[in-house]
Amino acid sequence: MGKGRWSSFINQKLQQSKLSTLMVTCFIAFNLLLVSVVVWLAYQSFSAVTFAEISKARLALLNESTRRGFDFITGVTGTSYALASNRELSSLLETADTGRLAQIHQRREVSRILDHTMVVSEGITSIELYTDVFNEVTVTMADRIYPVNTIAHDSWFSTLEKADAAWVPLRENESGQSLVGYAQRIFDSRGGTVAYVLIRLSRADIVRRFADVPMVLDGKVLLVDTAGNVVMQMGRVDPAGEKERVDRRNEASTIQETGEAVNSFSSIIDSAWIQEHVQHGADGYEVVSGQPGGAQLVLYSRPAMLQWRLVQTIPVYTLLSPLRQAGWQILGIAVLGLLCSAVLAYLFVRQIIRPLRQLIKRMRQLEKGDFDTRVQLSFTEEYAHLAYGFNHMASQLTTLMEQVKDESRAKREAQTGLLEAQIKPHFLYNTLDMIHWRALDYEAKDISRMIVQLSKLLRIGLSGGRLFIRVRDELEHARCYVNIQSERLPFSIQYQEQIDPHTRGCYIPKIILQPFIENAVMHGHPEEGTLRIQVHMHEVEGPHQDIVIRITDNGRGLPEGWKLEETCGIGVRNVHQRIQLYCGKRYGVQLSDRESGGVEVTITLPRIETDEQLNLWLDGEK
Repeated sequence: MGKGRWSSFINQKLQQSKLSTLMVTCFIAFNLLLVSVVVWLAYQSFSAVTFAEISKARLALLNESTRRGFDFITGVTGTSYALASNRELSSLLETADTGRLAQIHQRREVSRILDHTMVVSEGITSIELYTDVFNEVTVTMADRIYPVNTIAHDSWFSTLEKADAAWVPLRENESGQSLVGYAQRIFDSRGGTVAYVLIRLSRADIVRRFADVPMVLDGKVLLVDTAGNVVMQMGRVDPAGEKERVDRRNEASTIQETGEAVNSFSSIIDSAWIQEHVQHGADGYEVVSGQPGGAQLVLYSRPAMLQWRLVQTIPVYTLLSPLRQAGWQILGIAVLGLLCSAVLAYLFVRQIIRPLRQLIKRMRQLEKGDFDTRVQLSFTEEYAHLAYGFNHMASQLTTLMEQVKDESRAKREAQTGLLEAQIKPHFLYNTLDMIHWRALDYEAKDISRMIVQLSKLLRIGLSGGRLFIRVRDELEHARCYVNIQSERLPFSIQYQEQIDPHTRGCYIPKIILQPFIENAVMHGHPEEGTLRIQVHMHEVEGPHQDIVIRITDNGRGLPEGWKLEETCGIGVRNVHQRIQLYCGKRYGVQLSDRESGGVEVTITLPRIETDEQLNLWLDGEK
């Protein structure tokens, strides 16, 4: 029931809608669906390609930032090499054959050289010298000169024994500032190792180097050491996922401790994740989803000379924000194009519908009686056919209206003539009645009988203007004609009837027997001197229940080559045409010669018993 009501409601709304509205609505709906699908597919494919290209570009920037951020290594190695090649320092470290006071003076000069190098070298935490040449000198003030056994037990010392210089990992000192160092041997004039110089770098030194590097620091940037541990974190992330605003001038002052950095960022990246996903010695990127802030793009650079690298995380929402803006612009352009196409579609549909509206207007004029209205032919074939059909219909209606007017005029004239003709039979009947009584006054009984038969003949023939009469009346009309002819002809006439009693009350066209009896009387001329005329009437059982009338005589028969269609006689042809006009083409008259001589007339008629059936036949509904 629900579907039926909805279907009825939709059909009702469609019937109440205009064709132009439906066409424009369907066009807009189809274009909207098409544009939506195309824009969505284009945006998805373009987003995937653009995201990959942006990720590669960001990875290239991160690698460049890593390279430039660790450029300070050259300065550190240069400082170390300058100390190792300093002749003054080398000469001061040769304390053989010198006294104690000279060694104290030499140690102070060495400390001065180290302090001076610290001052002129930027970004170095400390410069330490490890040698055994001053072990016998008592230290009166703190300096950066230590015995070799201080570092002899470190894991990296054995590596340094095999090389002139090396980057070495360092344990944090008491202040927790030293992270990495550069150690180099200093040789004496004989080529032997006289001291070891160690340049220490702190976390602040490293971060300060990256603070001046033009990196793309939207999102968070992690500095990861060789073991995959997060050394420090740089940059800020807007928790809402919007574009970060990084103040590089304050980054160096906002350095966080390693533990704090890991804790604040452990929801996305930690040491375990880096060790699992980051490939050794290679760069790459990966999308990490399922985080509170949404999907994150994680990029990791190639390791620098220290085998340290940068790991950057950027919210995908922030990364694709320019693309979304472009998508909204494209969507706006698509909507604008859709609106323009809708306007063009409306104008086009309006132009297409205009001939239909003109046709409807002309039809309304035709309904009001303006049969001279016409529709101009349109530029399309379909509308041209409609216009031609309407104009032809209007022309036919005009012709039919003229015919109706002519028929109405003829009908009025016929009715007037009928009223006038009704007076003449009345006068004729009265005159014949006066002649009848006058003949009786003179005892002329034969004339009286003829006048009575003629009066009956005329009354039945006229029958008040009716087209059909009962069978009994038609038979009475035929007998009257035979009686009149019997009085005047020199030969006798034997007239016989064999009528089915069920047919006597049926309706048949009037005056259909008399013309054939008259032909038999006028043209029969029987050789035996007596004209025998027989009328047989019976029903034919079947789907149509017809009535068949056979009229036979013993006359000379039909002329040779006689045909009903070619006869010039009025009576026979008139009867045949009237039967077909009133009853249809399957009914009518057939004439043929009898084998025993004479003519046989066969008349086929429909069985009409009631006035209702008669009215149906007369109205053409049968």
